[in-house]
Amino acid sequence: MVFGRRLAGNYPTAARFETGWRTLVNHLRGEEQVVGQSVEGRPLYRYDLGTRGAPVVFLSALIHGIEVIGSVALFHIMQDLGKTDEGRKLLDELHIVVMPVLNPDAFALNMDRLDRGWPAMQRTNAHGVDLNRNFPQVAPIEKAHMFSGSRWRRSPYYRGISPFSEPETQAVARVVDDTRPALSLGFHSFGNLLLYPWAFSSQRNLREPSYNLLANAFLGDVQDAAYTLKQASLFYPTVGDLDDWLDHAHGTLAMTVEVGGLNRRLWHPLRLLNPFCWMNPLRIESTVGALVPAMQSMLSKVGKLSTAACLPAAV
Repeated sequence: MVFGRRLAGNYPTAARFETGWRTLVNHLRGEEQVVGQSVEGRPLYRYDLGTRGAPVVFLSALIHGIEVIGSVALFHIMQDLGKTDEGRKLLDELHIVVMPVLNPDAFALNMDRLDRGWPAMQRTNAHGVDLNRNFPQVAPIEKAHMFSGSRWRRSPYYRGISPFSEPETQAVARVVDDTRPALSLGFHSFGNLLLYPWAFSSQRNLREPSYNLLANAFLGDVQDAAYTLKQASLFYPTVGDLDDWLDHAHGTLAMTVEVGGLNRRLWHPLRLLNPFCWMNPLRIESTVGALVPAMQSMLSKVGKLSTAACLPAAV
């Protein structure tokens, strides 16, 4: 059955997206590095923006290759920083490290399938590993869920043979070790949610007040969309989660932004049969536009976090 790109919206091809990021980073006087290669040999890019020596904010997206709206939202957020006085002030106050495509093989495959008029559904990397289940486990998972992480190789939530078994997660670890972020934000799809650790357990995170400070700044300025703050395990529990590892091992305040929600795009029967359309809204501008002022408000709070907020949390 042919779906056609008209059902997928105006999402960029992998090549066009790479060019767009390079152009944006040059405009913002940033730096580009290749910090690794994917399973299939595609480069994993790191972009450094803002002021070296300032508190580090690590921004990432497309760890799941089908969740394109997350990375598009991140692009718009960064693009807006160069347009306003408030945004330029943040670039003076922060060192922003961006990895906008953590799973380039799946992203390229999905966009190629859409160009051919086929459904797109690749979540995992080229080894079949869910990269957001491939980080070190903080502690035994409190309660299993079908999405938690699987040892079965054919599962879309396969954890891999061991933590950091994949070149993509190894590259993330190198960047984190190099930069020691105060804050990490990972952009996913969908649910209109802000999620914070712990994902493996419903146990309260002792740095919850710091997460609330950041979330309240975001929620106070988000426009035209109702976002909700949740501890990640209350969405559904997972093991080998990036945010849990960052919080526990590095003292990074780490949150996931689930961009967008289900809407009437699924009323079209062909969209219902195309997983890409479940995860990525047709109306890109209105979905990501709501996040721009909210993200600037959240980032403005990073310098106000206490030293204690950036120590590894006890479990």
